[in-house]
Amino acid sequence: MAKDLKEEFIQQALRYIEGIKKGPLSRSHAAHKKLRKICKLQCEAEDKGYLFFSELITHVEPAVRFWAASYLYLSDPARATAEFQALEKLGVSHISAFALGYCWQIEEGSFQITFD
Repeated sequence: MAKDLKEEFIQQALRYIEGIKKGPLSRSHAAHKKLRKICKLQCEAEDKGYLFFSELITHVEPAVRFWAASYLYLSDPARATAEFQALEKLGVSHISAFALGYCWQIEEGSFQITFD
């Protein structure tokens, strides 16, 4: 089952960024909703999703790494922050901009993880 969730996570992360880049935005919104459900399930685990997100943070696709880092922040803020900084430096349009925004929020202490 965990393997299926990882594949679903990857697929939805890619669908999310595709919807942002090319539209329609409804595709992105639907993917976002599914990603949050997966993340909530993983974050409710005893390790707060550490194993799940730690594996996904090394994925080749920046969109997958971004989403994994977003929720890895609950269990490993230093590693998640380092990943946001690395993604920012990639210069991959939307992902780098999102990562920069998260870095700013972390610096000012306003970064929040939500599931709804």
